[in-house]
Amino acid sequence: MKIAVTGKGGVGKTTLCAALSRHFAALGLPVLAVDADPDANLASALPLDDREGREIAPLASQKELLRARLGLSNHNEGFFQLNPDVSDLIERFSATWGGGRRLLSLGWNKGGGEGCYCAENAILRRLLQAIPQEDHAVVLIDSEAGLEHLSRGTVEGIDAVVAVLEPGRRSIQSAFDIRQLARELRIPRIYPVLNGIRDGQETRQVEAGLGDWKLAAVLPEDGTIRRADLEGTLPPLTGDYGRNLRSFAQRLMEDCHFVPTSWSTAEGVHP
Repeated sequence: MKIAVTGKGGVGKTTLCAALSRHFAALGLPVLAVDADPDANLASALPLDDREGREIAPLASQKELLRARLGLSNHNEGFFQLNPDVSDLIERFSATWGGGRRLLSLGWNKGGGEGCYCAENAILRRLLQAIPQEDHAVVLIDSEAGLEHLSRGTVEGIDAVVAVLEPGRRSIQSAFDIRQLARELRIPRIYPVLNGIRDGQETRQVEAGLGDWKLAAVLPEDGTIRRADLEGTLPPLTGDYGRNLRSFAQRLMEDCHFVPTSWSTAEGVHP
């Protein structure tokens, strides 16, 4: 089950991606979290196995390795392999969290005038295609803010897109743009998730703006999440936020016809 979480900047997509990752891990499932946002904040929202250890080195820091895989040289900067061999990169360059689950931070980030992300997106596309299903039952991708990965078809072939939005017309329009691009990529499931809601009136206004596109989940503003972010700790997934999150996660599993072939019994969890 591969899920991309996206939305305009500041709507809480990283928080949601991390919360879903933690929830599926709590069910005893193997989870691969992919931080594809140049901002690279997903690590701060997950329980790293070595939180006090070295900083997580993003895959982008392996410049010479990536250039070699892409077939780039000083003589052919404009041409690169579209299907590079990336089968070993997840194991070699990911950190672990939640008792051995994997976090891969891409770290694509360029300054002004440094060109497009064509080569980097080729790596990401191949990584998503090469993920061994027996090792990672659930793959969650924290996409960059905006529409880059969708407009370039980087996340083509995934099972679902979660379009995170906040109360506001611009956020609603962004969600519609995400839906349109996801449909063009033939992604079968696109879920609008309203985050940071304060009251029922805001929910009704967003619902009116979405028309016949029904909200898949409504996540209330939660002071414990805001405080945890300020303190650099992990928020408890409790209260209405936790309940609504778990309900949405269950819907994802059902809609994607996701039946794990094996469940970890370490936490005493069974289907």
